Amino acid sequence: MASIICLHTARVHVATFAALFGEAGFAGTVDHVVRPGLLARARASGAGAVRADLDRTVDDMAGADAVLCTCSTLGPLIDDLARTDPRLVRIDRPMMTRAATLGGAALVVICLDSTRAATLDLLHDIAAQKDVDLRAEPLLCAEAWPLFEAGRTDDFARALAAKVRHKVAQRQDLRSVVLAQASMMGAQDHLADIGLPVLSSPPLAVDRAIAIARS
Repeated sequence: MASIICLHTARVHVATFAALFGEAGFAGTVDHVVRPGLLARARASGAGAVRADLDRTVDDMAGADAVLCTCSTLGPLIDDLARTDPRLVRIDRPMMTRAATLGGAALVVICLDSTRAATLDLLHDIAAQKDVDLRAEPLLCAEAWPLFEAGRTDDFARALAAKVRHKVAQRQDLRSVVLAQASMMGAQDHLADIGLPVLSSPPLAVDRAIAIARS
């Protein structure tokens, strides 16, 4: 039976991803490992400060057929490890690949400044590889993050959606909205009527992890 391990930096993601794997019809086992300290240290000292700890954590997951890291801040480290361990899935890579195919101006919604460079670099790199004309327009929503940390996930989603709507009303050239962090998925439901594709990373990353686990 295929097995997948999800590495989270917030416990709230456990229920979200368990539900997504269920909705995707995955019949294998899905285990969840929560390491909030990885994100806290990466925000305080940079992602490099947790590289060794992340290496050890992934080594402990050697028995899984696929490993999905749901933290965008750790994304570049996961990409580095994936060069020699193809089981690893960076949470935002499948979404950024989809965004690159849409081209044009992409509104990239970010809450944590610690993930800003990693997110934009990934999107630009994928667009360049595909020879796509894409312009990333960052929208920083740092003021909404305390709502997520307080467990007020619906208020968090609504706050993000309100800011996105305001920006979309100002910009007629946007081709897509990219919700850069897994925690933002709830905002997608509040943006269904804006007339643009709104991309969220968890469903696409789950599909990718399942494909790897079954291969």
